[in-house]
Amino acid sequence: MTRFLAALSFLLAFAGAAHWVVPPGREALAYVVAGDDAARIADLQLDRVLDGPRVAAEIESALAADDGELAASFVALADARGIPVDAGLRARVTVETSGATQAARGAGRFGWGFVTGRADDLAGLAGATAGDLTVWGDVRDLGREGWHWARGEDVDELIVGLSAAGIAATGVTYATLGASVPVRTGLSVLKGARRTGAIGIRLAEDMTRLLRRGAKGSAVRVVGDLGAVQGKAGTRAALLGLRHVDEAADAARLRRLAEVKGGQTLAVLKTLGRGALFITEAMAKLAWWLIAAAANLVGLIASFNAMVVSMLRPLWRKRRPSLAGRWMPVLA
Repeated sequence: MTRFLAALSFLLAFAGAAHWVVPPGREALAYVVAGDDAARIADLQLDRVLDGPRVAAEIESALAADDGELAASFVALADARGIPVDAGLRARVTVETSGATQAARGAGRFGWGFVTGRADDLAGLAGATAGDLTVWGDVRDLGREGWHWARGEDVDELIVGLSAAGIAATGVTYATLGASVPVRTGLSVLKGARRTGAIGIRLAEDMTRLLRRGAKGSAVRVVGDLGAVQGKAGTRAALLGLRHVDEAADAARLRRLAEVKGGQTLAVLKTLGRGALFITEAMAKLAWWLIAAAANLVGLIASFNAMVVSMLRPLWRKRRPSLAGRWMPVLA
């Protein structure tokens, strides 16, 4: 009876703890299974942090900052996740993202960015990127860096390498009737990120080294990934995502996110930041929950087994004479 009560106590204790331990453990297991799939990682994290009030607040904030692109991205994300958006708020987003509104606000800044390659806002950055899609943008930047070199000033090796590669990629794009557009676009995205400081130091060093060594396969793969991101999610999302890409190999994660989320990518990156691409510091906590869930499961099984054994033990227990008792008549 003592063994039975002890086993029952442990079983009840583990069963009670399962209410707290198992759900986080299941979540941790989902993260482990997601692996390098950035889109799946983003979905798991959005389940915890995104709801109707959060979406409404983000849209209102974007509209207050005249950021129609971000507001539209949050509307798309809400629709994809079944989160209702107020009809009046949706109408305001539609007005803010209309072609006439965007053109009226950014025409001058677009032209300035196209000519000079410098940008202070999104419209200017779009103009600079459009200039990069022609030979003009690359020649312009090579000339600027050549002028810096002639004056003994610091030369941006990454811009030089990207501009030289861009001239070659533009020729290939025309020769192949657009087959190399993602590579050409990816080079422009990298240059835009460099200008705005959106590219991390490690990624800049990786790309400079690849371009200097002529590592065509690796470099082309990275710029192709970034070109695909720009094509699927837009320049803004590509630049924002690059802030969280530490090295060249990580660009594939950003591409995966953009391919799955499309126009929602900007809102996902704004909401989750680095967590949209990587399992961040939360994974350490989740790993402990996973271990705790596994230990809880083992405890449940062990305590249930001990309780069953203690219940059945009287059925097969038989009193047998001791070995000394069996041999006493023989000796006598």
